[in-house]
Amino acid sequence: MKILAFEYACAGGEGGELFFNDGLHMLTHLLRGLFKRRIGKISTMVFPEFGVDLLFADDVIKVHGDLFKTFTEEVERHDAVWIVAPETGGILLRYTLAVEKAGKRLLGSSSSAVEICGNKLLTHMALKGVVPMPRTVPFDGTFPQYPCVVKPIDGAACDNTFFVADEADGRRFFAPDRKYVAQPFIEGTAMSAGVVSNGERTVLLGVSRQLVEMGRTVVFNGVEGPVDYSGVSRLEAIVRSVKEHVPGLEGYWGVDFIDAEEGPVLIEVNPRLTSSFPLYPELFKVFP
Repeated sequence: MKILAFEYACAGGEGGELFFNDGLHMLTHLLRGLFKRRIGKISTMVFPEFGVDLLFADDVIKVHGDLFKTFTEEVERHDAVWIVAPETGGILLRYTLAVEKAGKRLLGSSSSAVEICGNKLLTHMALKGVVPMPRTVPFDGTFPQYPCVVKPIDGAACDNTFFVADEADGRRFFAPDRKYVAQPFIEGTAMSAGVVSNGERTVLLGVSRQLVEMGRTVVFNGVEGPVDYSGVSRLEAIVRSVKEHVPGLEGYWGVDFIDAEEGPVLIEVNPRLTSSFPLYPELFKVFP
């Protein structure tokens, strides 16, 4: 089997600079894990000007021209594709659709799941009343309550995420020209969890703590863990419910949640590898 492990930022994707360090970290661990499984020939794609040396890949494809065109050509040469890309701007969805159109095996979530989970409003609509999560509404310049969080409808890694503490903050607030949603601020500790679904079962791999710096803008500084989490049984129930209502979630996916006083409260579902993925080597014991 020939597997293409594609990471958008390392391949020179437009706007990927924001995610480059995390992307390289994830790609390195992904290649190592696939190499150890010895399930076939592993290829990846890099933008040559980055000067990245990647071990554990049998073939490193240099991207000199149009990235998407090169990607679709390489998809045709491979049997299976694992995509690591942000949801922002429909990037992950576009590349996922290309693999499905080519009829190749997708080592990850389907386009239907990416479309839902890559849009925070659609995620809320799909899971409202199913799992504990904050009310999510399109941001129209007004605030549902204070304090609240305003974030891009398709954002990743706290990019352009804002904390609006009170009415005075609200009067001063100006959002950049993008589609945003607003959510009530949930008191508690920001956490994330890694999940793997292999077609037969869904397994919670572990929980990590998000290093989030709260100010008028919210800054994501990575994750630490794995950590022991006392609410794991309730979190597992949330994960099962998410999978049931978004069945296209496959391979590795993640959830961001708040460890609140009343228990875990789901914030987002990530239909792809997340920055906490390297913390969970058990992935390759479960993934087919």
